[in-house]
Amino acid sequence: MKEKYIGILALVLTIFLFHTPVLANQSSLQVPEQITGESAYAHVSYLTEVIGVRETGTEAEIDAMDYVALQFELMGYDVEIQPFSFVGWDGVTYESSNVIATKEGKFDQTVIVGAHYDSVDERICYNDEGEITDKSTGAGDNASGVGVMLEVAEVLAKYKTLGTIKFIAFGGEEKGLGGSISYAGQMTEKEINNTVTMIDLDSVGAGDFFYVYSGLDDNPGWARDLALKIGQRMGYDLRTSPQSEYFDYGTTGDWSDHVPFKNLGIPIAYFEWMNWDIEPDGGIETEEFGWIMHECLDNLSFIHIGKLEMTADVVGSLVFQLSKTKLPKSVKGKIAKGNKYISIQKRKDLPN
Repeated sequence: MKEKYIGILALVLTIFLFHTPVLANQSSLQVPEQITGESAYAHVSYLTEVIGVRETGTEAEIDAMDYVALQFELMGYDVEIQPFSFVGWDGVTYESSNVIATKEGKFDQTVIVGAHYDSVDERICYNDEGEITDKSTGAGDNASGVGVMLEVAEVLAKYKTLGTIKFIAFGGEEKGLGGSISYAGQMTEKEINNTVTMIDLDSVGAGDFFYVYSGLDDNPGWARDLALKIGQRMGYDLRTSPQSEYFDYGTTGDWSDHVPFKNLGIPIAYFEWMNWDIEPDGGIETEEFGWIMHECLDNLSFIHIGKLEMTADVVGSLVFQLSKTKLPKSVKGKIAKGNKYISIQKRKDLPN
């Protein structure tokens, strides 16, 4: 085990030396100016090229858990490993763990940022001669979400915040949302009432367009709308889902780690890259290649650093603004609508 951690540490140092920009005075820079996507891409590269496919309950998933936990520790976060077991959609009982990194605030208001670090099994494509043309490594789904979460965590670790921020790497998502169900199921009533929003990052490195949604029945979706305003002020083409036969405007299906939190009444901002113009009843990832997630194409060659940067820009600014603003509570004990109380500033005017 000791040798394993030494090896991981050596690779981590290499990643940060060669991929993290050196900033002379980081504390004087605005949050988006410190985000480049390079750190996120380096994490995606390690998770997919070094560890590879990370099926639930496998040694590779444990390796990914160790890697993510070490990143948070190097950033200075308090880190907790939360083991759990669950019965997957296939009827099999799995053992996995969540990695929870906490930045404590001064008042009872929490933002949760989550991304699952497991992947589906390996998918392989062959040409007519039987030669392998592509192999999946779970790069988009969902090393990309983990990479963005880690870059945002790295930047926000340098700032004083008033509210608490919890970064959670979920295990077991692909077998039935095991990690997020386990975490949400252990939340106390106080924790639920004090959670301002849950931000879900799932498949944010490929896809045609940048989207953010609320969950089904998550009305009025103020966290989604706040994210849309931030993206607009930054000049990004951040979209949400259209009204369709199966989904209300701005919502998406119950198929990612936002679902258990939405079911608790916690507002949701769920980010992904997709294309709802092609299929307004659920979307397709790309016009050129169709689906990438869960296919043989889900590897590092389809990950775009610019998409990672855009996602981290918006998510980092959203989390920062929520964690710097004390929101009044409604009579029901929930956090009041954030977009009524937070001033959305242009990128150049974002506070330090």
